[in-house]
Amino acid sequence: MLLNKLLGSALILGASLWAGLRAAARLRRTQRELRELSAALEGLAGEIRYAAPPFVPLCRRAAAGCGGAVRGFFEALAGAGERPDSCRAGMTRAACREAGLALPEPALAALERLFDGFGLADREGQLGQLALAAEALRRLEQERSVQLAGRCRSCEMLGLSAGAAVLVLVL
Repeated sequence: MLLNKLLGSALILGASLWAGLRAAARLRRTQRELRELSAALEGLAGEIRYAAPPFVPLCRRAAAGCGGAVRGFFEALAGAGERPDSCRAGMTRAACREAGLALPEPALAALERLFDGFGLADREGQLGQLALAAEALRRLEQERSVQLAGRCRSCEMLGLSAGAAVLVLVL
């Protein structure tokens, strides 16, 4: 009987700690994706400034320079741009869902403003939109980086504390 209690206690504490660690890892992942997206947008601006490729090849080049979910995001955008019947509205959110990007709403809104209307402005207008979106992502990443260590520690401790509380209630 004592062994069952010990095993159950370990499972409760382990599961809650795992949930806290997973939440902290998601915060770190979001930070990394914001940084990578910001750099990719700056690369897109250079491509447009010097070569002005069409949307699909531009997204393919951006995907080649990225990794993970950001690569999947640009590949999904390129795939959506290749479909002749595709509607641009909602394309960015669908690409984020498909790639599994973990972005906060302000970042998603900045990307949506950029990519759902991509190509509707002249070169200078497009470069301005890219600069605005990259700046919004960079600013959000900087704001979140100040709080990142504390928020991650809070998630980890909250997971452990929740497990301990459940353990007290069960025993």
